[in-house]
Amino acid sequence: MSEPLLIEPVPFEPRPLRIARTTRRTRRRLPPKALAGLLGLLLVLALLFSARAVEIQVEPLPERVSVSGWPHLKVGSLRLMLPGRYTLHAERSRYRSLEAPFEVTGDPRQIARFALELRPGLLAITPTPAEGVRVIVDGSERGVTPLVPLELPAGEYEVLLRAEGYASFTTQATLAGGGETETVTATLRPDRAAVTVTSEPAGATVRVDGAEVGRTPLTADLTSGTRTVELSLAGYGPASRRAVVVAERPLVLPTVRLEPLPGRVHLTSEPPGAAASVDGRFQGETPLEVTVPAGRAHAIRATKAGHDAAEAMVTLARGEARPLHLTLVAQRGEVQVVAEPADAEVLVDGQSRGPAGAAFELTAAPHELEVRRAGYEPHRLTITPRPGFPQTVRVRLRDLKEAQAAARPPVLRTPGGHELRLLPGGRFQMGASRREPGRRANETQREVELARPFYVGVREVTNAQFRRFKPEHSSGRFGAYELDDDLQPVVQVTWEQAAEYCNWLSAQEGLPPAYVTRDGRPAAAVPPTTGYRLPTEAEWSRAARYPGEGPLKYPWGPSLPAPAKAGNFADESARPLVAVVLQGYEDRHPASAPVGTFPPNALGLFDLGGNVAEWVHDVYSILPVGVALERDPLGPAPGELHVILGSSFLHGSISELRLAYRDYGTKPRPDVGFRLARYAE
Repeated sequence: MSEPLLIEPVPFEPRPLRIARTTRRTRRRLPPKALAGLLGLLLVLALLFSARAVEIQVEPLPERVSVSGWPHLKVGSLRLMLPGRYTLHAERSRYRSLEAPFEVTGDPRQIARFALELRPGLLAITPTPAEGVRVIVDGSERGVTPLVPLELPAGEYEVLLRAEGYASFTTQATLAGGGETETVTATLRPDRAAVTVTSEPAGATVRVDGAEVGRTPLTADLTSGTRTVELSLAGYGPASRRAVVVAERPLVLPTVRLEPLPGRVHLTSEPPGAAASVDGRFQGETPLEVTVPAGRAHAIRATKAGHDAAEAMVTLARGEARPLHLTLVAQRGEVQVVAEPADAEVLVDGQSRGPAGAAFELTAAPHELEVRRAGYEPHRLTITPRPGFPQTVRVRLRDLKEAQAAARPPVLRTPGGHELRLLPGGRFQMGASRREPGRRANETQREVELARPFYVGVREVTNAQFRRFKPEHSSGRFGAYELDDDLQPVVQVTWEQAAEYCNWLSAQEGLPPAYVTRDGRPAAAVPPTTGYRLPTEAEWSRAARYPGEGPLKYPWGPSLPAPAKAGNFADESARPLVAVVLQGYEDRHPASAPVGTFPPNALGLFDLGGNVAEWVHDVYSILPVGVALERDPLGPAPGELHVILGSSFLHGSISELRLAYRDYGTKPRPDVGFRLARYAE
């Protein structure tokens, strides 16, 4: 620390005044001491006018402190210092020496604050054993003993000591800091125990957790914990035991009895695929590898249908592997295939045996026979020849049309819940005689033939089924009566909406669409496809009027009155809704009924007469009299009007109740719905 500058007084004694003898003036010089004092005074005055009051605070209070830099004065707790850079030097026992620069600014009063840093503490570790102990402080490894004391800040620490073969040791250490030493003294307990392993026979190699430790019998020191002890010996199967080792508690494992390795037989046969057994127990089919206990004889047997069994006795040493081949002698029987047509080809197990009629020998085992000819459906069967008993197989092949007809399911069920029944078609008469009561001019009589079998919907499409296509659709009400129940037939749909529904359903099943877009509207595809569509007028007439031998006039039969439960027509309950009702008839449904409520016709089809009328595929027209036989008619070219067939819950007159009645329209109606159809091929 710089000492303050002192100004000492100079002794002064006045001299007598002397009058100069001459007028010449003389110059006197100040003495050196006076000059030094004057300069010191000037310096003090300059310091007093330019210095700034600076208070230096150091925590904790140092034992020794000094400031280097520009000269300055210490006045009590303040220092008068010129603006500039200075360095503080402070010392205190148990703390690090402080040497910190600071700057005095132009402010008249300033405080410079400093803090002394406590020296770290020392952590000494003195374990037993003294060497090879890993030291871990607060989870961080600090080395292996012997270690110089660890320098750590003051505070609480967790000390963990680990050494191979010893239990871990954990303690807490508190360091006061300031260079003081905290010593952790620990005696580590052994973490091992003697484990004795024996085997029968002896001499087996012992591995503990994969590391070899010796041969049986042996006693080895193992660290505590769950250990896997494995034993191996040539000619014997390996063995494994689990040992739970507790420190300083000897453990004797039960004697391990090693099982001799079995012998292995690689078994093959001619022909392959024979069933193999060892001592009467099935093992699998040849070729395969079987294991047998060593040191004794075993009977190995191979059998295959149509062959004599083959057998051998085998004795193998421990771990010995040996190949064995058995030959089975085939048993044979005679087979003759007689076919119609006679020149059909015969295949046995996929191999051609020439034309039918010839006899050939086969092993007495199951064989796959195929009889085939171009234009006919192949016929396949399985046959097992019998030695000494010739067999004759007679086969009649069906031509492809017969085969296709036989393969068609009588009923189709769609994922959407529709059920369609197969109808064979045939030749019949459409329209009505001019003498038939109620006949209308558009019911021209004509002959048609349906050459293509087709499927027709068993029931009308319901609201629930249609709403899967158009969720927003509502069939509404008729008067006070609901038409929108899930099981009621969908109504208030146009012919175009019905066609779009058919195409949507075809797409669900990957079928080609039956309708295409022409001039912005659905129209029948040409040629027709196998996708879902509306029944043609001829198909609907076939299904409704010809469920048996002759044509039906009404849905229930040839004449009035209608029997009970004949269908849903304009009955007595419908008088508030329609002008003409079927007098005396009660069906208890003023509006549409759930589909399938009334009994089906002879073909199992519901509501072809009654409930709701139905859109069909054809464009409406009136055919002239005398038209030639029509095959699979689809109606005229596209037009505005489409045919509507069948009576509804609004119909009660003789004309409308007849199955020959033809209506037409373009707009949706509360009593018009539809059903599905599609070609069978």
